[in-house]
Amino acid sequence: MAGKVLEVGYAAFPSVKLYKVVTNPETGEKTLKFKNELIYGDRIVPSILKSTGDYSRVEVGGKQYIRVTSRRSYGVILESQLLPDPVLEVNFIDVGQGDGCHIVTPDDKHFIIDAGEEKNMFRFLRWRFNLKDAKTAPPDMTVVISHSDTDHYLGFNEVFPNHEGLAQQLTFDKIYHNGMVEASGTNPTSLGTILDLAKKGYDYNKYVTDLCDTQEDYEARVKSLKGRKSGGIGKYIQALELAPGAPKMALRKGCPPIYDNCGLKIEVMGPVAEQIDGKDALPYFGSPGETKNGHSVILKLTMGHLKILLGGDLNTKSEYYLIKKYTGIDIKAIRAELKKKLTPERRAELEARLEEAIVKAREFLQVDIAKSCHHGSADFSIDFLKVLNPIATIISSGDNEPHCHPRPDTLGTIGKYSRGERSLIFSTELARSGKEFLDLSKRRETDSTQERVVTVYGMINVRTDGNQAIIAQKLEKVVNTTKWDIHKLIWNEEKGEFEYIMD
Repeated sequence: MAGKVLEVGYAAFPSVKLYKVVTNPETGEKTLKFKNELIYGDRIVPSILKSTGDYSRVEVGGKQYIRVTSRRSYGVILESQLLPDPVLEVNFIDVGQGDGCHIVTPDDKHFIIDAGEEKNMFRFLRWRFNLKDAKTAPPDMTVVISHSDTDHYLGFNEVFPNHEGLAQQLTFDKIYHNGMVEASGTNPTSLGTILDLAKKGYDYNKYVTDLCDTQEDYEARVKSLKGRKSGGIGKYIQALELAPGAPKMALRKGCPPIYDNCGLKIEVMGPVAEQIDGKDALPYFGSPGETKNGHSVILKLTMGHLKILLGGDLNTKSEYYLIKKYTGIDIKAIRAELKKKLTPERRAELEARLEEAIVKAREFLQVDIAKSCHHGSADFSIDFLKVLNPIATIISSGDNEPHCHPRPDTLGTIGKYSRGERSLIFSTELARSGKEFLDLSKRRETDSTQERVVTVYGMINVRTDGNQAIIAQKLEKVVNTTKWDIHKLIWNEEKGEFEYIMD
C-alpha cells in the first residue's frame, strides 16, 4: 500500500479526473475512459476490500488506480489524488436576482447566507442532500439573513417548511439577522422606531433604536405586530415564523465570531451600531431601503491566509459610514472638500489623509474574494472598492430584473480597483447562460430540469485550505476531459499575498 487507507477522502488540488476502466474483450488490454471531473475538496469514498483492508485496485498502463465513488459516479483515480482532509467550501448559488450562499466548514457545519426570492436555494439544497431518497438526515443549518429585502429572504418560504414526498427534511439551529425585524409597508416605522436626534449633535439625524437582539425581543415584536389593527406582521416575519424552532438573534460588529474552528473564522464586520442613551442604534440613511440595505450583515471568512467578504446590499452611504467607524476618518467629508478650490498644500494634505484611511481600513476589510455588494449595483463608492482590493469578485444577479445588474460602470470599476494584473469577475447569471435558440413548441420545463440548471450551471464554487484556492464554474459543454472552468489562487509566502495562477 502507498499510504494509510482512508474510508473517506477528498479530491486533490485543483481537480481530479474520474475514469472508467474499459477492457478490450479480444486482447484483455485495459484503457481509461473519462467519466467525470471532481473539483478540489469533493468528497470521495474509496472501495475497500474486506478480505485485505486495502483499496480495491486495478492496474492500467503500468499505473495502479483505486476504485472510488464520488458525485454519484463510480470510477478510478490515482491514490495520490485522494487527500485525507476536507477543505472550506463556499457555494454562490444561482438564485436568480438576489443573493444565496451555502458554506460548508471543514468539520461539516453548514451555513445558508440568504436564499434569494424564488425556489432556487431549496432546489439546490434538495439536490445537495438528496432529500428525496436519502437514508440519513442532513445536518442542522445555521441561517444568516443579511437584511429584509425580498431577494435575500423570500426564498426561505421554500427552505424553512417541510415538504411532502421527501425522505428527509431540512432543520435549522439558529437564524441570524441584522436587528431590524421589518413589519409590513414602506413607512420608516416598518424598520422600527426612528429616533430624531437632529439637535443633539450626532453625526446622523435619525436612528433606528428598537433593535431585536434576542429571541425574547423578536417574540415581543411579533406579538405587538399581531395586535395591530392593520398591516399585520408582514412578509419578512411570516418567513421567519416558518422556522419556529430556531431562535432569531441579531448580529453586528462586536458580536463574537459565529464560527471559529478548524482554521476557519467567520467574523461579523457589520452592521456597526452607535450608542444612543446606552443602547445600540443604527443610523437612518435617508430612506427605509437605503437603511436596511446599508445595515446588511457583513461577514468576513478567514481560512488560513484566504479572506472572503459577504457584504449583502451595502450602498455608498453605508460604505463611507463603515470606513469612518473602522478608521475614524470621514472620507465623505474629504471628498466633498476636494471638490472645492484649494491651495496645493491643502489638496495634498487631504489626499494623504484619504490614502491613510484606505490603508487603515484595509487592515480590517481587505479580502482576496469579495461578493459584490447589491448584485453589481451602481450605488457604491470607489473608495470602498479600493479598501476591499480583492483578487476576485463574485456577482449574484439574475435575468428578470429592472435594474440592469451588474451595471457596466460597476464591472469596469471593480476590474480597475482589483488586485493583480488580471483581476477576476464571476457572475452566477453568466455562469448559467441559456441556449441561444429554444424550440418553444417542444419545451417542457419541469422542476427537475430547473434544479439541474441551478445546481449544475449557475453556481460559483470556492474551495480552499487557506494556502491554495480554486474558483470554479461548470462548463455547459464538456471539452475533451474537462467539465469545469477552474481558476487557481496560490499563497505566495515571499510576497505575503495570494496570486492568480494561470495554466
